[in-house]
Amino acid sequence: MARKYLPLRGDGKEYRLRLTVGGQRNLRERFQEETLQTVLLSAGDSERLCALLGEALSWPGSGNDCTDGEQFLDLLVDWGYQGQERFGALVFDLAAASGLLTGEQAGQLKAALRSAVEHAYTRMEAPETAEAGDDPPFPRA
Repeated sequence: MARKYLPLRGDGKEYRLRLTVGGQRNLRERFQEETLQTVLLSAGDSERLCALLGEALSWPGSGNDCTDGEQFLDLLVDWGYQGQERFGALVFDLAAASGLLTGEQAGQLKAALRSAVEHAYTRMEAPETAEAGDDPPFPRA
């Protein structure tokens, strides 16, 4: 039976990621929150990200030789993944491949995350342009 999944390639191998219903249930029980909430938070939370990756690698028929989320996260970093924006895009694409989001919704979330990251760095570079009453991102000396 063919299944839809998110293919990721690195080190000459293909890994197939998909959150099955069973994987979603495991995440919901572990974090006591809806799976979509776990997905949205995982871009900035390594514990959630590792759990999400572990579940996404472990579905029956995946053929993945690595099913440990922590180990796979280290592989992703070795392949050049870095930054909240890149990991956010990964989890949003995974959610779309697993039926939790549409492709359009995943694109909207990626654009929103990109905008939020750009805004945060803009504020750090030019804190004097922050709106009145905003706290600076770092204490001023």
